[in-house]
Amino acid sequence: MKQLLLLFLFVFIAIQINAQQTDIENICKQNKNAAMHQQDILKNNQNNISSLTGDTIHVAHYDISIDTINYSGQSIKAQTAVQVVAKMNNVNNISLSLLQLLVDSITQGSQILSYSYDDTTLRITPVSVLNQNDTVLITVYYHGQPKQDATGWGGFYFSGNYAFNLGVGFAADPHCFGRVWFPCIDEFTDRATYNFHITTAATSKAFCNGALVSQINNPNGTITWNWTLMETIPTYLACMAVAPYYTLQQNIAGIPVEMAVLPVDTVNTLSTFQHLNTILSAYINAWGPYPFEKVGYSVVPFNSGAMEHASQITIGKAFINGSLSYETLWAHELSHMWWGDKVTCETAGDMWLNEGWASYNEAFTTQAVYGDVAYRDWIRSNHRHVLQFAHIEDGSYLSFINVPHAYTYGTTVYKKGADIVHTLRNYMGDTAFFNGCKYQQNVRAYNSSNSYQFRDNLTASSGIDMTRFFDDWIFTEGFPHFSIDSVTWLPGGLDHYFIHCRQRSKGNSHLYQMPIEINLTDGVNDTTVTFVMDSATQTFHVGLPYTVQWISIDRSNKISDAISDFESPVTATGTLNFPETNITFNVMNVGTGTTVRVEHNFVAPDEWKQSNPGIRLSNYHYWKFDGLWDNTFLSKATFIYNGSNSLTEGYLDNTLITGVEDSLLILWRAGTWDDWHIVPGFTISYAGSHTNKWGTITVDTLKRGEYTFGYLDYTAGIKNYQPQEQMMLQINPNPASHNVHFDFDLKNNPQALLQLFDLKGNMIKEFTVYAHQTFVDWDTSEIASGNYIAKLCVNDKISISKKLVLMK
Repeated sequence: MKQLLLLFLFVFIAIQINAQQTDIENICKQNKNAAMHQQDILKNNQNNISSLTGDTIHVAHYDISIDTINYSGQSIKAQTAVQVVAKMNNVNNISLSLLQLLVDSITQGSQILSYSYDDTTLRITPVSVLNQNDTVLITVYYHGQPKQDATGWGGFYFSGNYAFNLGVGFAADPHCFGRVWFPCIDEFTDRATYNFHITTAATSKAFCNGALVSQINNPNGTITWNWTLMETIPTYLACMAVAPYYTLQQNIAGIPVEMAVLPVDTVNTLSTFQHLNTILSAYINAWGPYPFEKVGYSVVPFNSGAMEHASQITIGKAFINGSLSYETLWAHELSHMWWGDKVTCETAGDMWLNEGWASYNEAFTTQAVYGDVAYRDWIRSNHRHVLQFAHIEDGSYLSFINVPHAYTYGTTVYKKGADIVHTLRNYMGDTAFFNGCKYQQNVRAYNSSNSYQFRDNLTASSGIDMTRFFDDWIFTEGFPHFSIDSVTWLPGGLDHYFIHCRQRSKGNSHLYQMPIEINLTDGVNDTTVTFVMDSATQTFHVGLPYTVQWISIDRSNKISDAISDFESPVTATGTLNFPETNITFNVMNVGTGTTVRVEHNFVAPDEWKQSNPGIRLSNYHYWKFDGLWDNTFLSKATFIYNGSNSLTEGYLDNTLITGVEDSLLILWRAGTWDDWHIVPGFTISYAGSHTNKWGTITVDTLKRGEYTFGYLDYTAGIKNYQPQEQMMLQINPNPASHNVHFDFDLKNNPQALLQLFDLKGNMIKEFTVYAHQTFVDWDTSEIASGNYIAKLCVNDKISISKKLVLMK
């Protein structure tokens, strides 16, 4: 819906938008989010109404007649017949919303009714008291100047010889904004059918929801256009658009397509919508039959986006420019015909069911038209933005239920909504996912839905219990973070790999239950296994007939956890970009069969293993470099740092850089068993100054392992830091029969645990050992012959491990 450029953001945002014309999702985010920030100020203004009648009456049908459109006076003269159905007994007052228009009279049949009106609520006394299911037809005659929303997005617009509405007000409470042009129950859950009778000059046409059933040439030279919508919709999806339109008609799979455009815009329109057939067919295949009489678009002079009016989308002329730049914008709105129009979110707090799904359909559109690689690129870009900025733009980490009114149209709803739908699709698998979505569309057709109902419908359709997924991903704010902590390898006829995994969190303290894929490869053979991660730490065992060179987690990017990553083969020297990771390579030697994966982790790196040497580590992010490469691969790597408040690149190192950038360092470690080491010979490139908090750091020789930023701050620790040496563990004899002698050196650690495990991960024996010791002897007569793993651990970290073979 309404992806756009709010006028009150002035030139600053306008410049950003002009610089990023092809970034539709960015346009959407900036404007809706900024608009909603104004709502705390506006919540007590005249646009703020409460739920007036939801428990008392329902409107089954609206018949809206606009008799006069006065462009110079920016006013209308109209009448609306409202078919009211009582939902309870003893209803003696009918309350409708109507915003700051002048009421001339109200009738029921031939009788004039009494009423009161405060510019917001119209309270009408019917001829007689209504009991449950009684139906009356009330006609309201009115005129005046229809209003726009205080943010400049939504309401009724006059522009030259155009007149049109946009059915949502960002600042309005509720956001439904039918009340600016007809009396109604302006709520998400009250749905009605519609007739429209719009009278225009002979040179103009009126386009509304549904099908055109008649065109009446009036004696005074005007034309009355009669449109009828047979499917029920809430008031915010009702529409009209009037202009000197030409009707550009098509037919796709038996569905009429009608574009309301100026004659001079027909060529641009056809070029802009050149993939409509492909996209509409993909939507029908994915979500079910098209739910309305036609596919329609009304092109209007509005530069701030589009609005998903049912069967007749309103879209700004700037986006119908003959190119494919705004393809995902009009496709986003088209997908709303299912996600938002056929099934509407029950409350504004569940808006992800509308906007998150329509935003995901931008990715789905990209996949349908341009393929899987383009889809993954879209998902990766969107995911990185969510990790970096959603909690900044929306004020905090938010779940998808009870979203605050100020962030109904914020980044969490749109971008994170799309992000989590991607995860949901992979969690269920395509067959269950698409069947479940169709089931939801059928069960809740022409009705509202909340997240709990959606969860239960996915469960019912698939047989997959979706409770835990929704508890974790929908009802909890923030993200999980899944990583491989370390790996224990036992070579043999069948190589055994004990993969020690770790779960952390970003923006919450919640433990997720999630199937995760672990990939093991030697560059030729690939094995992918799936394990369920539901604890802070877990160990998974895999046995393979080949020796693995690289073990990775979620290599196919199926999970939207707190990592933004990119993988690429290295086939040429020179510059190699890793999108959405803030990393660029300068490859000097490609090596043999080189593939590199960069993971940008949006959680804090592990702390120093020993006393902090006067260096604060980043508390926000770190990188991991892994893949297939040998010692002939040689590359520099450039890391972007940014502690600015920029909503395109910033909010990464804001807490780390507290002074001049000269104090920045970059550190490396081989893995969790290692301590951090200052990278020698790195180069800082300041972007203009040493105090603006952004620039780059380049390391001369990239190594496999982890990197993070540090900051010299001697109040944080001691100065006489000495790098920690890796501990030593030796086993003699090995293989052994009964007595085993363990030699060890704890280096600078005061104590450690010496543990023995069988190949199923069961701990058989544990010793506490201390720095003054150098060995432990153990009589193994109590255990059977077989293969075991001895581990020397410090602070729950596996510092070193060895294979032990007992032969008795």
